[in-house]
Amino acid sequence: MEGYVCYRADHPTGRARGGAVVLAKQDLAHYHLHTVTSSDTQLAAIMVETPLGEILVAAAYLPPNIPWNRAEFDSLADSRGTALHEALTPCSAQVLATGRPTHFPYNRQSTPSCIDFFIFKGIPNSVLSVREEYDLSSDHLPLLTTINTAAQRIPKKRRLVLPGSNIQRFKAELNSLINLNTQILSVEDVDAAVQTLLDQVHAAAANAAPAHIYSAPTSQRPRTFSPILEGLLALKKRLRREYVRTQDPTIDRIYRRIANRVRKELIISKRNATDTMLEEATADESSKFALWKLSSRYKRQAAPKFPVRLPDDTWARSPMDRAEAFACNLEERFKPFETASHGRIQRVAQILEAPLQMSLPVSPITFQEGPGECRLQRHAAAIKASRITSSIRNRSNRRINPSLAIRNLAFAVAVAVANPLANAFATQ
Repeated sequence: MEGYVCYRADHPTGRARGGAVVLAKQDLAHYHLHTVTSSDTQLAAIMVETPLGEILVAAAYLPPNIPWNRAEFDSLADSRGTALHEALTPCSAQVLATGRPTHFPYNRQSTPSCIDFFIFKGIPNSVLSVREEYDLSSDHLPLLTTINTAAQRIPKKRRLVLPGSNIQRFKAELNSLINLNTQILSVEDVDAAVQTLLDQVHAAAANAAPAHIYSAPTSQRPRTFSPILEGLLALKKRLRREYVRTQDPTIDRIYRRIANRVRKELIISKRNATDTMLEEATADESSKFALWKLSSRYKRQAAPKFPVRLPDDTWARSPMDRAEAFACNLEERFKPFETASHGRIQRVAQILEAPLQMSLPVSPITFQEGPGECRLQRHAAAIKASRITSSIRNRSNRRINPSLAIRNLAFAVAVAVANPLANAFATQ
């Protein structure tokens, strides 16, 4: 959340269960105390400085399926409410709650219970107030307390050079204002010279600052809804409370219809707000080119956020953790070629550095035979011409001119292979 500092106390397993968190504004004077992250307790605490003194603010979560032991509460045989009361009485702590149940189970046979409450000590009751928050996405009603006192603010840092300042003008103004012939004879003269130099630097920065500083007006505007949408939101909250109390399916059906209507009205309201924002924004320098920034924001595709698990079996919470996980994965997948010898590496380097040949030798193109012809001609090349002519003479009982045998080599080979008595003549 922008403008807030988050102090988390996640469950040690790293899964979406349990946990506590404390959010503090950045301009509040506070400091972090400690964090407890065990399987049965998650606690985050900070110390806030107020006119009443330092107030310890902590958020704790105790899972309901884990029993409270004697180390945390003094009584184990009593009920949890009695054990909590007996544990808070010796330290003079008090419980702050609305007095009404905050958890309404879906099972009608179960009894509503109070699982959300505050524990405070040393704070006057007159400055404390508590109320319920009707969270529609939760199965219980969280509580919101207010301490009616002014918290101490951290003073804002004074910026010497503002965004958009003319640096060249700042240098020229500073060179013209600085006097290098200042006479210093005592300690008071040193202090006066330092103060004069600081005043000259601030004066040069003020002269070089931009005449008009643009601030986005949309971020500070109060969010307003139409009367129809406000009525639907109030009706939705009232139906939610009624359904939690009665578990009536008819009320649940009406609540879902109202929720769909609210979602459609919110889409229309957001669309109208965007149109108004685009009408007020301009494309010139007076509004810092807000129109182009808005258009680039709507054109930009949202980057998908996939869950990434770190090597230590925890989830990546920040972009730095995601980058570290991908770096470890790349180191495991891509490793250098370690089996190559030093001589082979040098030969490869020489081949890469050598210039390529501009002309390559022309090799003769071999005749591509059909299937089976290459094997027949290789077999025929191994047989002498005299053996071929004698084999043909014995099979056909006729005289053949030996000078024509080489010319009719392919025909003679085909006849020899096709004759089924070739093996008998070859053995003879």
